[in-house]
Amino acid sequence: MASSGSWAQLEVRLETPKAAYLQYSPIPFTICLKNIGGDEIVLHASGEKPWLEMLVQSRDGLLIQSEKPFSPPDKKLKPGESSVLPVDLAAYFLVRELGGYQARASVRLASGQTLLTEPLNFLVGRGEVIWTQSRGEGVERHAYSLLKFYEDPNVGLYLRVEVPGKNMVYPCRRLGPYLPLTQPVIEFDSQNHLHLLYQTAAGVHRITVVDEDGRLLREETRQQGTEKPRLRKEEGGEVVIEGGNVVLPNSLRERLSALQSRIGASAPPTEKN
Repeated sequence: MASSGSWAQLEVRLETPKAAYLQYSPIPFTICLKNIGGDEIVLHASGEKPWLEMLVQSRDGLLIQSEKPFSPPDKKLKPGESSVLPVDLAAYFLVRELGGYQARASVRLASGQTLLTEPLNFLVGRGEVIWTQSRGEGVERHAYSLLKFYEDPNVGLYLRVEVPGKNMVYPCRRLGPYLPLTQPVIEFDSQNHLHLLYQTAAGVHRITVVDEDGRLLREETRQQGTEKPRLRKEEGGEVVIEGGNVVLPNSLRERLSALQSRIGASAPPTEKN
């Protein structure tokens, strides 16, 4: 999805990868800039006023108040040069109610002129909770939930961590694509780290480990072999993964292939689509 606007010298395009986002999850937008004139463009703040502002409003026209100031870095664009600036709207605006919204980017040039993109619409929706559990006591009690969210044409799996006693909800973490034919397997270890095993595609499973606040500690993908991958909690509280074949990331596989070719060893097999 994208919207754009242009002046004689500068083209501004606003993009977002999806039409809908889960409530409390990041809402990534990208501001794309291109100098289409013949002179260098310098974009910088003037006093306390930034050169770039994001405007967000609900579908009924209500302007959404920013939660903290957005201070983009200065930019210099030579003729023909492009630049991109990512921004998570959820980190700056109170976009938490369910429903439709629209965003625009406003760029102030050194001349004082302002360039405004066309509105870009997006939705904030509610996912379906497929598992929830609380850990701890009193105000420090953490509530963990797994949600599936339909991201046409796929389904995404998300983790939400809340601390009800402090009225706190951490940003939802998207764990990845989810094949909702089997229920995820969940275990907590002795350090209160959450271990998740879930299916992302036919015969493909992912293991994700997060700390008590939902911060990512480890991820691993395994291809089902003679045995399905499974989680096992040992008596000492450690959680281990057994079964399946580890699928290396492409970047690591390429490095290993280069190393093994130098020493005359067989390169690791590549994945078949």
